[in-house]
Amino acid sequence: MKSLLPLLLAASLLAAEPPADDLRRLDARELHNRGTRRLAEGDLAGAEEALRASLGRDVDALRTPALHNLGHVRFGKGLATLGGKTSGDVTELSIARSYLEAADADIHDMQDQITLLDRAKAAGKEPDYVPAVAALGQGIDTYRTVKKLLPKEEAMLAKRTGVVAAWTRSVGDFRGAHELDPRDAESRANADAIDELLHALERETRQLAEAVAAQRRKQDELREVIKELIKRIPDDKLPQNAEGDGEDDENFLPEDRQKPGSGSGKREPKSGEEQKMTEQEARGALEGLKNEFGRKMSAGDKPGAEGDGKPGKSNAKKGKDY
Repeated sequence: MKSLLPLLLAASLLAAEPPADDLRRLDARELHNRGTRRLAEGDLAGAEEALRASLGRDVDALRTPALHNLGHVRFGKGLATLGGKTSGDVTELSIARSYLEAADADIHDMQDQITLLDRAKAAGKEPDYVPAVAALGQGIDTYRTVKKLLPKEEAMLAKRTGVVAAWTRSVGDFRGAHELDPRDAESRANADAIDELLHALERETRQLAEAVAAQRRKQDELREVIKELIKRIPDDKLPQNAEGDGEDDENFLPEDRQKPGSGSGKREPKSGEEQKMTEQEARGALEGLKNEFGRKMSAGDKPGAEGDGKPGKSNAKKGKDY
């Protein structure tokens, strides 16, 4: 990347800078200087705000340098989003594709086991459930892993999409500066360099989006094959992960095969963990409190009944109310 254009009116740098929250009082040159200074300091948001305001003053002499420096601002924003790199993390795409392949392999394994179990039963033979249970357990593990991975991958996509948008604007800024001043060779060089990075990032982002979409389709296919294989395996041979061990785990068993309480996803709280009541338990507790505090006191329950025996009077010494 070529350097940003120098500040204009260097003498103005020695003067006290007006408050940053009131850009309306600054003219185009002051705004440009402020934006360029903010860019040099790494304040990209402040730089963009000031440079855009400078362009809004519509001063021809400042349009080229303002666009040039805006190109740096928007490229810097994308760079910061990618953690200082000029491309996306290739491992993100590799991970997405590897789990897609794992899901595909699990689907084929479970389908093979369904075929073997059906053949054995049709021949009147006792099926060998061991490989079927192993394939089922692996398929469920892959399904749950991908389910947790998908939101992270979609966040990666959103991040990359933001970078693509920022770099697209950066290229436009640099090309605009070069069109206004063909002598500005740095703007043209910057636009060409960023455009090349942008095309590579767009290609990676498109591939990641396709992998994520394929994973979602495989999730649906995995779920259906898992349920079909479960139908063929007796309850006492099912793997433990078929029901799930947490609130976020999907229970693959049909309702008539679920253990009591397993369908709700409720689990026993761990030691030291905050326990929450169900709505029914809370209502019961409230009714109990109403009965306790709403009951009428008998004559023997009146305050002061103990001690000197005089009703309404207590021997207990009253302390401070807090």
